Amino acid sequence: MEKIQVWSKSIQLNIEKQKEEIFKRDYKFFKIDRLERIAERIDQYSENCMICEEFKTEIEDLSMTAASHINGSPRERSRFEKRNELIVKHLKEEHQLVQKDYYASVYSLAGFAAGLLIFGGAAFFIDIRYFIFGLLTGFTLGIITGRIIGRNKDKQKEKEGLIL
Repeated sequence: MEKIQVWSKSIQLNIEKQKEEIFKRDYKFFKIDRLERIAERIDQYSENCMICEEFKTEIEDLSMTAASHINGSPRERSRFEKRNELIVKHLKEEHQLVQKDYYASVYSLAGFAAGLLIFGGAAFFIDIRYFIFGLLTGFTLGIITGRIIGRNKDKQKEKEGLIL
């Protein structure tokens, strides 16, 4: 049976109370919805991880003061982001959580680079007239292949429940 996550629900309520004070674009830009998901994960891992247990007070403070930090000075905004990213970094490193579509992006970039090198290099050495065609083909096939492989890896992580 899954643990009842009372603490993370209280964090969501704190954020919900402040939602009206935060502009929609700022809500999206500062990833406030991600803070709610982080709270759920911290609540889930806090029984076995002392660092997650320590982060609970940090998240409580972030959730209670989110609107004042976001609507405050640039220094306060930056501090809010840094505190948030510190928690995300722990979840990524210690608990192997990843952002949604993380692997699709990474593998697309790798496929793009590999496709350009392989096809562009082959076209250059075969006949310089085909160099542009080789680059375009490599670009296209590399991104498509990387995206397919990355999406499969993302689906695997999602099945494992390791998406943040």
